Amino acid sequence: MPKLNDAQITALIADGGVFAISIDTAVFDAKQKTFHNAVLRRLDQFHKRDIGVIIADVVAEEMKAHLRDEAIETQRALKKALRAHTIRWVRKTSESEEAALLIDTDAANFADAEFHAFLEHVNGQVIYVADNPEAVEQVFTHYFAKAPPFGLADKRKNEFPDAFALARLESFAKDHGKTMICVAPDKGWVEFAEKSDHLICVDRLENALALFHAADQHLADAIVEKWRESKAGDFIQDISHAFEYRLDDLDFDIDANADMPFEAEPLSAVLQYVSPESIGQPTVIAVEGETVTFSVGVEAVVGFEASFEFFVTDSIDKDEISLGSEEAYVEKKIPFDLTITADRLLEDGPVIHEVEVAKKRFEVDFGYVEAFPNEDPTYEKY
Repeated sequence: MPKLNDAQITALIADGGVFAISIDTAVFDAKQKTFHNAVLRRLDQFHKRDIGVIIADVVAEEMKAHLRDEAIETQRALKKALRAHTIRWVRKTSESEEAALLIDTDAANFADAEFHAFLEHVNGQVIYVADNPEAVEQVFTHYFAKAPPFGLADKRKNEFPDAFALARLESFAKDHGKTMICVAPDKGWVEFAEKSDHLICVDRLENALALFHAADQHLADAIVEKWRESKAGDFIQDISHAFEYRLDDLDFDIDANADMPFEAEPLSAVLQYVSPESIGQPTVIAVEGETVTFSVGVEAVVGFEASFEFFVTDSIDKDEISLGSEEAYVEKKIPFDLTITADRLLEDGPVIHEVEVAKKRFEVDFGYVEAFPNEDPTYEKY
């Protein structure tokens, strides 16, 4: 379908021309590969609008595979850390402890259960490529014609999953005689949709959800304006609590340099303040009853603390000999995405029901870390 602007898509929705919405794997990946992301879960609103949440089986399997691989990686890291801990503390891990930590739980079964719980939550439907042989035939026609989502580059063989998903989504929409909104940042999806009579591609899930709530944008604008003016009362406290909750379980990568080898470990991340001037334009993603849910980007100054363990390597047996450790602290301005549910009516100020700070992992640069800055130079260590 030729590229439409937001107003045209909104009009199409209002006229009942859109019957379903679908997402690509990249959307799931952008939400930190978790089905518990607040924006993803707001797909649950569409069953009340008689709009289907449709996921191609190829996309469903890719999402489950990505979650499975992440789960396996955390299991591997936990096993390694637990093994080092038991050796150092001269103890054994009991079977009950390992069971509670899910060390040997089947990651594939976990990913499958998470996906199906999400599918049930959003009243979604999986459609299968094999159910439409014509869609399969179309994929190979597009491949040899070098047509979207296939390109001219050598990597076009990697586009087969997207091609199968798009062909099936298009045939499904064609059977319904209406338009489906596909959410994907991928260029191949965009180009395919532009040549389709039944698909519209939107780059971000937040932007897609906003198309259904254009008339309610002023609600979120008013709340955020109160926030910028620091007239939001308890709202600011609710934001701080949400950050505290997220930062409590935040794991970050560490970049630093020192005069000797070291290993670094995150210790803490504590919110200092959210800069009012950094608050972005809100995007309404759901309106239900007397509440409005919107996403908004902000920049927060966070204080990070890490421990640096310094060592040297024994030239004979190559063992690492610890020389001691130091703790370092640095403050950084970090961008975050928030999802906020509040009362539609402001009156004395926003009444907040829920605030979620999206999970993210990032690298913190501690710069130069001096080993043993407080050491007495006159003291002989050896």
